[in-house]
Amino acid sequence: MLHDWKLCLLVPFLLLSADEAWKTKRAADWTDAETKQVLTDSPWAAMVTPTVKKVEQKQTGHRGGIVGIPGIGRRQPQTQDPNDTPSAATDTPQPFNIRWESALPIREAELKARETNAPDVDTSHYAIAVYGISSHLAKDSKRFADQLKDQAALKREGQKDLKPSHVDVLERDDGVVIVFLFPRTKEITAKDSRAEFDAQIGPFQFTQSFHVDEMTYQGKTEL
Repeated sequence: MLHDWKLCLLVPFLLLSADEAWKTKRAADWTDAETKQVLTDSPWAAMVTPTVKKVEQKQTGHRGGIVGIPGIGRRQPQTQDPNDTPSAATDTPQPFNIRWESALPIREAELKARETNAPDVDTSHYAIAVYGISSHLAKDSKRFADQLKDQAALKREGQKDLKPSHVDVLERDDGVVIVFLFPRTKEITAKDSRAEFDAQIGPFQFTQSFHVDEMTYQGKTEL
C-alpha cells in the first residue's frame, strides 16, 4: 500500500495526465473519453449555452395594427424575420459545441471519433465551427449565411476586430453546422494571449474566449 504522502503526490499527476492528454499522448492513443474532451472541453473547444435575444414584433396600421377606418377593419398580422424566430425550446436553449475547426488537434480528434462529415477547411483560413444548431433556422441558407457574416467577429485586445470573409452553413442529419472562416492574412499568435469569438445565430447570442497561449499542440501554437 502506498504511503499517504506518496498517494498525495501521485493523484495530482494522474489528474494532470488525464486533463492534458493532447499534451502527453499521440492522437492515436487517446481514449474515447479523451477524444471527446478535445472536442468539447479543451483549449480548442467548449460547450456554450447561448442567451436568447428578445424578438421585437413589428406592427403596421392604425393603433396597434387596425387597418382602415378607426374601429372598423381587420388587424394586420404581426411580422418578424423568420431567421430570428425562436422555437419553443429557446426558453431553455441547449448548449452549442464551439470548435476551433482549423486546429490540428480538433481535426485529429474528429478523425479518431469517426466524424466522417466534419467540415472541410482550407489552410488559408482560421475556422470556428458551431455545432448543435436547429435546421429550422437555416431554411434560406444563403440569406442566413450573409446575416451570420455580419453578426460575428474575432476580438483581440488592442487590435481591430477580425470579421469572417465567408460563412458556410452545412446541413447534417442531426442539424446544422455553421463554419465561420477568417483569413489568415491577419495572423493570430500566442502574443495575443486571448481571442474572443462573438456571434449571433438567429435569436441566439454567445461569446467564447480562446486562450491562444494555451493552444499548444506538438510543441507549437495550433490554430
